[in-house]
Amino acid sequence: MANPTEQLTAIDKSGKKTPHEYYLLKKYEILKCGDVLKLIRRWTANEDPIYFATLEDTFDIIKRVHIATGHGGRDKMVKELSKKYANITHDAIYIYKSLCIECQRKRKRPTTKGIVVRPILTRNFGSRSQVDLVDMQAMKQGNYKWIMVYQDHLTKFCVLRPLTSKRTAEVAY
Repeated sequence: MANPTEQLTAIDKSGKKTPHEYYLLKKYEILKCGDVLKLIRRWTANEDPIYFATLEDTFDIIKRVHIATGHGGRDKMVKELSKKYANITHDAIYIYKSLCIECQRKRKRPTTKGIVVRPILTRNFGSRSQVDLVDMQAMKQGNYKWIMVYQDHLTKFCVLRPLTSKRTAEVAY
């Protein structure tokens, strides 16, 4: 399918028009700026033209508006872009905003819930510790099917010990 600008210029040259060509002429117009042809919505002289941005120009247009709005949000950018352009999508704006380094720096980070407010304080080695069991039944070494991990809270000293047992309840006990 040809470029809409090329379609509209070809319509003017042909004599007989199809219903689709009448539709295109009713909706769109070509604005000539020097040597450049711009596709616009049909407009009257007392209003500003609404341009259709080419795919190649979309990034530059969004960047220009994003900086002009002071790294504004999606809604600010949509409002500004809709004054001048017809075919820049919300998805394109969202992708640009998510990749803007300046916006990522100043974006409010979500606070994590559930952080321990009071840390566990210990004064002596061995007074507080943590025990964990690692299930190695799928890759057992001889009779050893479990690994007990013992870690001291004060020094973070870690002791690993292999355990043998037939049943899980015995290991947990």
